[in-house]
Amino acid sequence: MGGVADDERRLHFSTVIQGATPLFGETLVPEPQRLLDEVHSSGVDAFDAGLAYTDPDGTCDGRLGAWVADRGVRDVVTLIGKGCHPGPPDWSASRVHPETVAVDVAATLDRMGTDHLDLWLFHRDDPSVPVGELVDAAERQVEAGTIEAWGVSNWSTDRLRQAIGIAVTSPPIATSSQYSLVDQLAEPWQGVTTLTGAKRAGEREWLADTGIAVLAWSPLAGGYLTTAHEPGSTEDRTTTRCYDSPENRGRRDRAQQLAASRGCSPEQVAITFVTTSPFKTHVVSAARSGEEAAANCEAASMDLTVDERRWLEFGT
Repeated sequence: MGGVADDERRLHFSTVIQGATPLFGETLVPEPQRLLDEVHSSGVDAFDAGLAYTDPDGTCDGRLGAWVADRGVRDVVTLIGKGCHPGPPDWSASRVHPETVAVDVAATLDRMGTDHLDLWLFHRDDPSVPVGELVDAAERQVEAGTIEAWGVSNWSTDRLRQAIGIAVTSPPIATSSQYSLVDQLAEPWQGVTTLTGAKRAGEREWLADTGIAVLAWSPLAGGYLTTAHEPGSTEDRTTTRCYDSPENRGRRDRAQQLAASRGCSPEQVAITFVTTSPFKTHVVSAARSGEEAAANCEAASMDLTVDERRWLEFGT
């Protein structure tokens, strides 16, 4: 497994990755380029995107690429693309096929106006497709120079383990799953994975041993760990369904207590819990202002003792 941790092509980028949601759809900010300027100025140099992130007026990839070109920052930022996600006309049909990899990488490059991606991820998995075929397709893109490295998003740890064992020239260097202080009780969307909970302790230990990077999405648990959320809310039924439980309410309360004693926000405590995990972790956090991005970066530089982590999680 040391080949994964010691891969010379391993990327180095900020612990905080700017999430994609402010760049498309109903959550699109009024001035995307201004937001990206502020986020970059705060210390974030990695930006998450995905081929499926679109709206009638444009795409996340396109808006991000336009900013990169306008500011001339391609050499100093990490661009993360994702593909093989279901799409129109049938959003339930799998697109996880080896032949789709090259198609989706090319489409992302065209949208972004760049000749390569620093990191590309399979956005979903399809266990019915032999993992070796997918690994071969990703390695061909690395060899072609269209992507610097590749990884997976929402893959089981077993499938990731298989991919690492099969890879010949370019093993996957990253996996992206939901991970936060609170346990995920149900899937917010079909086909996603989480690393939370006692049942996945062995997976977390394996990730620590391999040294593979975890790009943790939804570190604030769909807003559950924000000060604005009210546990049990009927206005945000998805967050309540996926995260609200007596145990998680206790974790949320303890995060607020620790934040008060430290003079920081509960959101920062939640992010610090993720970034101080025993495995190599980045947080994908969709800041909507420079202030939020700066707070995320500050949280990533904070520390927690082993006792504080245990207390936050278990109350003991």
